Amino acid sequence: MLTTNKWQLTAQKYQDKLLVDLLQFLAIPSVLDPQTATFQRPFGIGIDTALQFLVDIATRDGFKVERVADNMVVTVDYGPDDVPETVGVLSHVDVVPGNAAAWRVTMPFSPKIVDDRLYGRGVYDMKADLIASYYALKQLKDQGFVPKRKIRLIFGSDEESDWRDMQAYLKDFGEPTLGFSPDGTFPVVPGEKGVQTITMRFVGDTFDYREFELLAFQAGTRDNVVPGKATAIVKLSDNQDINLFLKQYEQYLTAEPLISGIGQYDDGEIHLTLYGKSVHGAYPEDGLNAGTYLAHFLSHYAFQHQAQALLHQLGDVYHRDVFAANIGLAYHDQIMGDLTMNVGQTVYRQGQEGYIRIQFRYPVGMSETTILTQIQRHVGPLKAKIFKEVQFGSQPHMVDLNDVIVTKLQNIYAQQTNTDKTYKISNGGSYARLLKRGVAFGGQFPNLPVMSHQPDEYVLLSNISRAQAIFAQALYELAETTT
Repeated sequence: MLTTNKWQLTAQKYQDKLLVDLLQFLAIPSVLDPQTATFQRPFGIGIDTALQFLVDIATRDGFKVERVADNMVVTVDYGPDDVPETVGVLSHVDVVPGNAAAWRVTMPFSPKIVDDRLYGRGVYDMKADLIASYYALKQLKDQGFVPKRKIRLIFGSDEESDWRDMQAYLKDFGEPTLGFSPDGTFPVVPGEKGVQTITMRFVGDTFDYREFELLAFQAGTRDNVVPGKATAIVKLSDNQDINLFLKQYEQYLTAEPLISGIGQYDDGEIHLTLYGKSVHGAYPEDGLNAGTYLAHFLSHYAFQHQAQALLHQLGDVYHRDVFAANIGLAYHDQIMGDLTMNVGQTVYRQGQEGYIRIQFRYPVGMSETTILTQIQRHVGPLKAKIFKEVQFGSQPHMVDLNDVIVTKLQNIYAQQTNTDKTYKISNGGSYARLLKRGVAFGGQFPNLPVMSHQPDEYVLLSNISRAQAIFAQALYELAETTT
């Protein structure tokens, strides 16, 4: 077996070629696009292009590669076919949308290198680590390594949405013997919290002229992203001072220095925009939810009926309550940590159907039924139908800490980084939770900002080869023996 230094030196030799592939990969807008979806490309042109890109480079490098699971998944195999055990590496090509207006360094799908940073939508979540794990396998192949277990890279395409890709894949092929997903952090992550989305559907008020009238309210586009922008359209009666209302909005923004926004009067309507801080919905405590902030401001005015109930729910009950204490769901597990709540999407239209979608990340000891019950108990005057979304692989996931998939990866990371052996629990959800013996493992290193789903998403170039070296040793050790 190579020494730690040799693993890293070997990985560094691939970085020029890796970067060429990664830059091309990042330029593909692999965002779910139902409008261009067909039977052959279930999630649209961008995602199909990204999957085909992986087919092309794996074919170029001499691997056995297939499109499977109704074209939703690409598999890349290395090692003997006639063995019963497989090491799986589960990744995804799809990314969340990129709001170009919020990016400053470059456009989302125009990757750019600035010093040691590589910017681009999806580079952190998770295209850099996907390519690093691919090159780790290529590194082993080029060295002539003959594994005793088959190694299979499994590239999915619906992780940011409904996981339909993996439902189909596991139905057709079953799960690998053991494996990891490089869609998280180092060191090894044997536990991931459960994920549950609750939807509240309601109908906005029909037209009834009042002193304060909410015509529209919108925040967020994804359940797993803290809304960084919210908008509202308000109409005031003739006896209300529009300039005073706009001044009060400006004062509210000034009093909250971490948020910003603008209020404008246009043809009888007031248009309000508020900017918070968008982060991954798994860590809402790191963000500033623009939707609840805007609702908090508006909730102090005399709106009526459904409008007032909505603003109260968002702006008073849910505002700044990412641990859900106001609805009786504050819960802490000694190993897995706290339950968290992200109010990911809100849509209100006067006289039309609207909704609030709330995503919870919860540890062992909490249940979906309890979450749903507490939401129902604390809905207040909002007349809404409340139900839980059906999610694939949503239960809390925990692998035995003594399983070799945990202990080997602990050892490898500790060896290559000269750190103590330890593990982490994740608020996020990776494909690893779909395997009985599956863990998240890298490729993000500790003590760095979490950039997934954020504007100006980036990774450190110098960390890509470090991750590749760790992945290569991991695949070597997991595949050289059978149990």
